[in-house]
Amino acid sequence: MKYLLTVSFVLFALAGSVLAQEKTAAELKNEGNDALRNKDYKAALELYEKALENWSAEEPVDEAMVYNMATCARRIENYDKAIKYYGMSEQQGFRGDISSYYIAYSLKKQDNEDEMEKVLVSAIEEYSSSKYLGHMKKMLVTYYLKKGSEPFNEASQILASAQNADPSQYDEINARANEAFAKAKPWFEKALEYDPDNESAKATLEEINKRLSE
Repeated sequence: MKYLLTVSFVLFALAGSVLAQEKTAAELKNEGNDALRNKDYKAALELYEKALENWSAEEPVDEAMVYNMATCARRIENYDKAIKYYGMSEQQGFRGDISSYYIAYSLKKQDNEDEMEKVLVSAIEEYSSSKYLGHMKKMLVTYYLKKGSEPFNEASQILASAQNADPSQYDEINARANEAFAKAKPWFEKALEYDPDNESAKATLEEINKRLSE
């Protein structure tokens, strides 16, 4: 009797497994939508990915689902998948502007700011009328200010060292400071290209030009 019960349980489990495997891509997608509405981003992404695996090669992949996959990946901080699916979304021509922005955002989270810059520069040019343009420019300008502040602060520290230096070292100290100022200058110029009214960039660039002209 125990053997029969065991066999029955195994058959029941197998039947359930078969039924689960018979779910269509559309059903899996809808379950993913439900999970997304409930903010269960991990489950939603898993369901969407199963739907994608079962998607008919004869039908175009649902654009909104791909975008949702990217959003779920970003929400659970899986930035590799976020970049992958936002890239797919952009290629499909679905919300390309915000997809590009979030690709840049994900690259920033991965400390890949060089690639982030390339994505943003390209997106700003391609989606010049996007309502997200301001967000793209802000991210890019913040990056430029950060990059420029590094050699600018270095130059300031070099100049500060002159207070305790021998007068015979002043020329050499000024030369090293000016070299650092010269490295900082292009970054602040780039920042002003995308944000001409940025007071911080304008003031810093003015200071740099003054130092370099002396």
